[in-house]
Amino acid sequence: SKQMFRNALVKMFESKDLDCVFLETNMSVKKRYHMVYECIPLPKEVGDVAPIYFKKAIMESDEEWSMNKKLIDLSSKDVRKSVPKGLPYFSVDFGLQGGFAHVIEDQHKFPYYFGK
Repeated sequence: SKQMFRNALVKMFESKDLDCVFLETNMSVKKRYHMVYECIPLPKEVGDVAPIYFKKAIMESDEEWSMNKKLIDLSSKDVRKSVPKGLPYFSVDFGLQGGFAHVIEDQHKFPYYFGK
């Protein structure tokens, strides 16, 4: 499962004294989904401040007016239960902690490399 995969990666990076973030970008193209799931290792001091940076970047992302809440807190629930079904989204998790999700309102404006 995805959770076991995540646990294994977090443990592996911890043994190298690294943190990691998991980025998920789920776009829908003509009702066909294209999902990218990435794990990015970070030095501990970067990992410590990563939540602050991602929160700020999501809050400042290009949609001035937004139908959906801009920042969805994933600390207590999975992204699939948090984002309305069928909507494209970006999410970030920090190690084994839940992070944030963001509903992508305009797929043409939202850069696919946003997480990086």
